[in-house]
Amino acid sequence: MSNRGLWLEGGTTFPDRTSRALAACLAVAWALLIAARNLEPVSTSQPGCGSDPSDFLRIGEMVEKSSLAFIVEAHCTNAKYSPDGWIELRYGGGRVDVELRRLDIAGATYFQIVSIGGVTSP
Repeated sequence: MSNRGLWLEGGTTFPDRTSRALAACLAVAWALLIAARNLEPVSTSQPGCGSDPSDFLRIGEMVEKSSLAFIVEAHCTNAKYSPDGWIELRYGGGRVDVELRRLDIAGATYFQIVSIGGVTSP
């Protein structure tokens, strides 16, 4: 009895060479299709803020530390926080510094935005 007969009858042998080659080709094609669909385009833009920092930060606003970090990270990549109360952001190819003042209110730490890019009034 041939291998093909065992395969059709539910035997345990693998199909012939042509069927194995076809199955291997389909598996490779399937893997390539999945890989092509999951590719994300490489960003050519410079890392920085997607919008002007004065659009999402307000001078004089008091914000809790975790909320400030969330807001900045949502709009900007590669923000640099300095311990002396500054955040360095990149926008439009230039550097924008945000000055902060630390405020302790009722045991909680808040930060007041003092200036954005050297501008101290809205």
